[in-house]
This record gives sequence, structure tokens and C-alpha cells, in this order.
Amino acid sequence: MELDFDKYKAQQCCDNSACQYYGKTGEDNIRTHSRQHQQVYCNSCKNIWVITKGTFFYNLKAPVPLVLEVLRLLSEGMGLRAVCRTKEVTPDAVGSWLLKAAKHVHEVTIYLERALHLTQCQIDEFWSYILKKSPAQRRRKRARGRG
Repeated sequence: MELDFDKYKAQQCCDNSACQYYGKTGEDNIRTHSRQHQQVYCNSCKNIWVITKGTFFYNLKAPVPLVLEVLRLLSEGMGLRAVCRTKEVTPDAVGSWLLKAAKHVHEVTIYLERALHLTQCQIDEFWSYILKKSPAQRRRKRARGRG
């Protein structure tokens, strides 16, 4: 599943505080700059940005479908090493995706619920897994002599 450019474009608003369309969505001032690079611009102030700015998908180096599949497998209880082996990704890459997902908890939760049709229980397990794997949690375990 790739990102729906037109859907993301429709949700964009200019983030230039000096622009008359600043923060206004649905004003028909957002134009396509480059579909290939997923860029749009404000027709009023000519400010250019990528449609994923401020989202979980911003600056993602791996293909979106791969990242979403890895997150889905983890949320269903598959172990980290098994996911890395089957999807041919490194644990460090998965860790960075998990940290990124944690910064966008609300948006990722909505996605897990709607697009992947996960139950609330599965979503809760997913977030508890992320908490368990967080750097702060690992430091606390080491301090107690368990890691």
C-alpha cells in the first residue's frame, strides 16, 4: 500500500505564518509541485513542502508497505527477531520505526484500527511492546540487573 497522494494533498495547509492561507485547509490554494517527490506548494506564497511533513511517514527511508507490515506483525505478537528474519530488516531499523511510531501514537493507533482492522486489545499489546523495547525501559532493567 503506497500513500494516497491526493488524500494527503487534500489535508494540507500552508505552514508559512506570513501567508494569508496559513493553517487553512480546503482553501484550494495547495498545488502539486512533484508527485514523484510527494511535494506540494502554496499558490499564494509559493512555499514548498512534502505531504508527509509532520507525520509518521515523513523522511521514511524504507518502503511504506514494508514498515506497515513489520508494525502489523509486531502488533500481532510475532517476535522481533522473527520479524527481522522474515522481512529481511535489521533490528535497528525496526527500533527506529517503533520510536517514530511512538511519537505519533494517536495517528498510528487510528491507522492500526481502521486500515489493519486490529482490535483494541491488539493495539494495546502493540504499544506495551513498544514501551518494553524503549531505550529508557532497557536502561531501567540494566540498572536493576535484569538486562
